[in-house]
Amino acid sequence: MNDVVIDTNIMVYCFDNKLDLRDILDNFFQSSFSVLTIKKCIDELANIKRSDVKSFFISYGLKIVEFSENKNTDDTLLDFCLYKKCILFTEDRELRTKANKLNIRTLVFDGRAVKISSK
Repeated sequence: MNDVVIDTNIMVYCFDNKLDLRDILDNFFQSSFSVLTIKKCIDELANIKRSDVKSFFISYGLKIVEFSENKNTDDTLLDFCLYKKCILFTEDRELRTKANKLNIRTLVFDGRAVKISSK
């Protein structure tokens, strides 16, 4: 099973563009997967005043993991992905670059589909 950790920007992008994240990932993996995020990403939604996105993804059944680190959200995401060997789904180029250096697999949007990012 693949665990996919989604970054804040993916939640906002899917919500704003009315994209079904599970359907998109189902088409990509064609096998079992779970979608989750860390609590810091949910907190970021409140900080950027996107309670609409936060409410949607909580009702969507997104698994929210409490993974406490005394680091910023990006570094906490990277640490979590390393610890759990998850795939990171983000549109943040700088975060993808850091993830690739740590050999963390990343997903990015390619139009409305998903692809594995290249290093």
